[in-house]
Amino acid sequence: MAPGELLVEGMSGLSRCIIPAITGLDFEAPTGGRMKNRHSFVLLLCMFLATAAWGQELAKRLTNQDVIDMVGLGLSEDVIIAKIRSTSPAALKFDTSVEGLKALKAAHVQDSVIKVMINPAPPPAPVIAASTAISLDPNLPPPEVGVYWKDGANFILIEGQAISHEKAGGRAASYFTYGMRGQHWDATLNGPTSNNRLKDRRPQFYLYVPDGTSAADFVLIKLQKKSDRREFQVGSFGGVSGGKSGVKRDIQIPYTSEHVAIRTYKITLASDLKPGEYAFFMGTGNQADMSAGRVSSSSGGNAGGRVYDFTIPE
Repeated sequence: MAPGELLVEGMSGLSRCIIPAITGLDFEAPTGGRMKNRHSFVLLLCMFLATAAWGQELAKRLTNQDVIDMVGLGLSEDVIIAKIRSTSPAALKFDTSVEGLKALKAAHVQDSVIKVMINPAPPPAPVIAASTAISLDPNLPPPEVGVYWKDGANFILIEGQAISHEKAGGRAASYFTYGMRGQHWDATLNGPTSNNRLKDRRPQFYLYVPDGTSAADFVLIKLQKKSDRREFQVGSFGGVSGGKSGVKRDIQIPYTSEHVAIRTYKITLASDLKPGEYAFFMGTGNQADMSAGRVSSSSGGNAGGRVYDFTIPE
C-alpha cells in the first residue's frame, strides 16, 4: 500500500497501521478473534496520530497572513525577511497573485518583503574582482610622488621636505638706501650639505608628480651654502619695485622634460652640474618663478613649497 493509507488485514494475523509519511511513525498491533476492540482502538489511534501530524505540518507553513501579522507586530523588514529565508521552501505557501499582492499592500507590507515573498532565494554573493596589480616598468620610477635619480638600472628616491623656515634678508641695504632697495625672504634648509649625494655630474632625473601638476611646476635651483644651512630666495618686498614671489632666475638650472608615462617626466640637463648644493623646488600658492607676477610691496611676497635637495660632491 502507498504511504498515507490505513491497512487493516483479516481477523487472523497482524493488523498494520501505516501513518502518513510526514509523521515517520509505524505502528503494529496483534489481533485475533478476541481482539476486535483492540483493533478498533489501534485504528482510532492511527487516525489521531495522522491528524496531529498533519496539523503540525500546517502549523509550520508560512502564509501571507503570517507576514501581515508580523508587520502588525511592528517587526522590521529585516527580521521578516530573515524569518522567510530561514523557513524551508516547501513550507512557504505565499499567495503572490494580483489579489494576494493587493492584500499585502493594503496591510502595509514593505515592497522589499513582498519581493522576498515572490522570490525567497537569497541574492548571490557579490563577486569582488581582485584589484589589478600595478605593472612596474623597470625603465620607469615607481608610481609614488617624488624626484628620482636614475643610478644605472636603479631609481633612487631623493627625499623631499616642506619649506618650514624662512628669514628676511637685505635689511641693511634697505636701511642705508632709505627703503629704495627692497628686502627679500629666504627659505632655509638645515645643515650645510644634503644627505642625498649624487655621483654623476649630469644626473638623469625622473619626476613622478602629484595629480594635476606637471614638470613645469618644478624648478631646479642652486642653493647658497652657509656654515650651518642652505638657503635660496623665495620672494622680495619693499623698495621701489614692490614685492615679488618665486625663485630668482639667476639661480635656476635649465633642463628639458619629456612626458614618458602618466604623471611621469624624464628630466634632461643641458650641461654638467658643478660641485655644490642643489634642489628641485615645487612652489605652492604663488609662482615658482620670481619673474612672474608682482604682489603688494607690504605683503612680503614669500612662497611656500617643497624641496628635493641633493649634493654634487667634489
